[in-house]
Amino acid sequence: MRFFINQPIAKGAKISITDTGMRHQLVNVLRRKTGDTIIVLDGKGNEADAVIQSITKDEVVVTVGVCGKNKNESKYPVTLYQSVLKKDNMEIVFEKCTEVGVSRFVPMLSEHSVKQGVNFIRARKIVQEAAEQSRRGVIPEISETHSFNDAVKEAQSSGAICVIAHNEGEIEHIGDFARAHDLSGGINVCIGPEGGFSDAEIVYASQNGFHIVSLGKRTLRAETAAIVACFSVAE
Repeated sequence: MRFFINQPIAKGAKISITDTGMRHQLVNVLRRKTGDTIIVLDGKGNEADAVIQSITKDEVVVTVGVCGKNKNESKYPVTLYQSVLKKDNMEIVFEKCTEVGVSRFVPMLSEHSVKQGVNFIRARKIVQEAAEQSRRGVIPEISETHSFNDAVKEAQSSGAICVIAHNEGEIEHIGDFARAHDLSGGINVCIGPEGGFSDAEIVYASQNGFHIVSLGKRTLRAETAAIVACFSVAE
């Protein structure tokens, strides 16, 4: 089992795990005991085997063994600019897009957004657990909520290639687009809410350097669209 401890790790170091949720999962859920080995991650791409030395009601102490670099991150950063969805659907986006390799999430409010906010405490917990489960080396960042216009401006100024999903007319598929472009500087993917983007939003994004891409012939639910888009560009 893998755990982000967000502490420096070095061979031979002793680390105290005092987070109550992590201790509960280790001891009460996974039934780990003294002498068992887990994997600890520092959140910066480093990971190590660690042997449990002691367990008390307040902490779990481990000794770090062999350290190494995590090799499961995408070759380039993928930022998902996701219009805020209804609670369960937004949580699916956070979980599944973490699994496929998103580096950063930027929730945004667009014209057809129904839900106006994000439970950031819950979202960060979901993202961390998904990163642990999918054997990643870093926990994706979740930004504060942006307006659509501010999100477009931020993405455009980042230097990364920017795409916005829209399925009207003859538009290049996002997978074909990704294969035809150099993404080494990163890619920003913009996905709409349940009702999709308005025509004005598509025009605004296009005028600010976004490439309009398709996700295929079929109309996808918003949370499915986010997963498909990010899977198509993450490597």
